[in-house]
Amino acid sequence: MEHGEIVVSLFKQIVRAGVKPNEVTFTSVLHACSHAGFVVEGLDLFKFMLRNHQISPQADHYTCIVDLLGRSGRPVEAYDIIRTIPFAPTHAVWGALLGACAIHENVELGEIAAKWIFEQPENTGNYVLMAKIYSVVGRWKDAKNIRHIINEIGLRKAPAHSLIQVRNM
Repeated sequence: MEHGEIVVSLFKQIVRAGVKPNEVTFTSVLHACSHAGFVVEGLDLFKFMLRNHQISPQADHYTCIVDLLGRSGRPVEAYDIIRTIPFAPTHAVWGALLGACAIHENVELGEIAAKWIFEQPENTGNYVLMAKIYSVVGRWKDAKNIRHIINEIGLRKAPAHSLIQVRNM
């Protein structure tokens, strides 16, 4: 049994046992569905959350649904979901759509997502994703322009670091 199947199975067991899942539980299971490719299960779970538990979806829930649809090759449906969000979509929601557009080479929706994401320019990864989308479809000039914007703004990828603690030191 895969991790996604285990998560969905455990979720069903706790609901059958009478435990009321909270917002975090739903986020976790939706995330698992997205990464396991369980589109139908994820969408059913989202509907179940709305109908049976009267939980108002939060930004994390929408991010998971956009990611779920986007990963499965349905970025247009993901964008349609974003347009129905009853509050201003977060950069994470737009980032999920941009990631899907990079995977599925959808320039048009990628540009829409990038427009919103670039309002807060501190994440170099989003710029790199948009440049990648342009490169993959042969729009080299646009890719170069994005790289120029990165340099112009002065964005730099934060260097990674690790911490190792040695006993008694």
